[in-house]
Amino acid sequence: MKGLGVSPGIVMGQVYVDWKEQLEIEKDYVDDAEGEVERLNLAVATASEEIRQLYAGETVVVDKDEAGPDLYRVHGIMLGDPEFLGEIRDMIVAQNVNAEWAVKTVAEKFAQVFENMDNDCLKARADDVKDVSARVCRLLLHIEGGDLLKDEREGLILVCKSMGTAEISLIQKNNIVGLVCEEGTIGSHATIMARNQHKPAVVGLSGVADDVYHGDFIIVDGNNGDVFINPDEETIRECRARQKRESLFQEQLRSFAGRPACSADGVLLKVYGNAASDADIKSIVEVDGHGVGLYRTEYIYLTRAHLPAEGEQFWEYKKAMLAMKGRPVVFRTLDIGGDKIPSYLSMPEEKNPALGHRAIRYSLSRVDIFRSQIKAILRASAYGDVSILLPLISAIDEVRSAKNVIDDVKEELRREGTPFNPRTKVGVVVETPSAAVISDLIARECDFLSIGSNDLIQYTMAVDRLAAALSYLYSPFSPSVLRLVQTTIKNAATAGKPVSLCGEMAGDPLLSPILFGMGLRSFSVNPFEMLRTQWILSLLKTEEMRACADEVLNLATAEEIHRYCREHFSRFVSGDYVPTEQ
Repeated sequence: MKGLGVSPGIVMGQVYVDWKEQLEIEKDYVDDAEGEVERLNLAVATASEEIRQLYAGETVVVDKDEAGPDLYRVHGIMLGDPEFLGEIRDMIVAQNVNAEWAVKTVAEKFAQVFENMDNDCLKARADDVKDVSARVCRLLLHIEGGDLLKDEREGLILVCKSMGTAEISLIQKNNIVGLVCEEGTIGSHATIMARNQHKPAVVGLSGVADDVYHGDFIIVDGNNGDVFINPDEETIRECRARQKRESLFQEQLRSFAGRPACSADGVLLKVYGNAASDADIKSIVEVDGHGVGLYRTEYIYLTRAHLPAEGEQFWEYKKAMLAMKGRPVVFRTLDIGGDKIPSYLSMPEEKNPALGHRAIRYSLSRVDIFRSQIKAILRASAYGDVSILLPLISAIDEVRSAKNVIDDVKEELRREGTPFNPRTKVGVVVETPSAAVISDLIARECDFLSIGSNDLIQYTMAVDRLAAALSYLYSPFSPSVLRLVQTTIKNAATAGKPVSLCGEMAGDPLLSPILFGMGLRSFSVNPFEMLRTQWILSLLKTEEMRACADEVLNLATAEEIHRYCREHFSRFVSGDYVPTEQ
């Protein structure tokens, strides 16, 4: 099968299909309502035992008062709730409908009640209702499939129909080594997560979730978008040979670990890593990276069933600081919305969420949540070089409002006598055209700038980064995008403020030379691209790349720019070009 490769590399393993992907519930009328109730009772009893085993021994490593709700207790209560179960049974008997339809209908009603509540913790119960009802329906429908929380097999390939918050969480599991999805684009957050963790991924494979079975052997080639289901021996041999060549290439790059980043003509550079988890931090440390240029704090929220308290966040930030041993860490504040919506938060339904109430806009509307996060980050600043990064800024007023909150939290910490670094830097993500256009003014208001190219492409090209049909417009080679990047780099330099680029462009071997030619000196890339980026930069000369950048910025189309970059820098893409000591 052929799709779109969105995270490079080749991986082999067993198909993991989450059983929730297969739930298709239709209304049916039954003759024996009492028999249907008995079928329901058996499914509920089995689901209760499954949940008991699932959460047996599960603990949360935080202070007791910071821990989230006991999920086994919550789920167990729901499956024993006489009102919940009674309404399901009454519906079966009164309407002579099948049990799974009754479960689905009643669960949706109860979930809606929770979702309409003002309390965030109670809102989270809506997700619990959906989870336990889905488990009961799986048993009623006799669906087989995986439950990753208790699946101990290694080398699993996640196959799904779409990529949302749940898939983002699953990708981070250690035994998931690759991703195949029917939908998705190169700019979705799930594929960015896959790249960040060096897990090959292919998207755009219509019907693939129905074509595979749980446990099938599968090969995923994220370089060119090929997916092989139960392949023959010759295909397996060819892919293993390519795996070996890639492994050799990566081993040769190891010689750059721990070395200062420097161009061929002596320009000092910084190559940071992007992180969202402990595993990412570990990967950055393993290659002796210069620091964390972007810590995506929203994944602390997305991977929990409850709003993380200040102490719980502080523990996560402190762990990162201690692991980095004095190297800088830039914490981007909560960037949720679009395809990143925690179930327990009150997020308004919007016709166009990409242009809606998200990121800094949400934080400033929920100052209680924002203050809690800022306080946790500032507390972590006592343990190392911490910076705060504000996402999706589109106007100066937003910067000033956020800084007011930060200053107020600093005063609170002073009154409490809590240690923190009062000189913690505050930066802005330039990821909207409006921010790029006034980046000279924004630079006066903050300590540094960081160009978020992923969303900058989306907003500049007026294309939803999740819209597969418009993926041809979502291109980092767009002349308008590159001109806005250049504008921001120049304005930061004029203001004497540091500027980095933390989007996927920074690690693109065809574009990093052009960015260097534009004057960019700080790159933040996914951990597995750090050494290759450092190697590429070590081969560049300033005047040559400045001339290349000037040529590129005078080209008229993304295709012309892409062709130019392939002609000049394709040697950096192929593993056949062996890194050598400079």
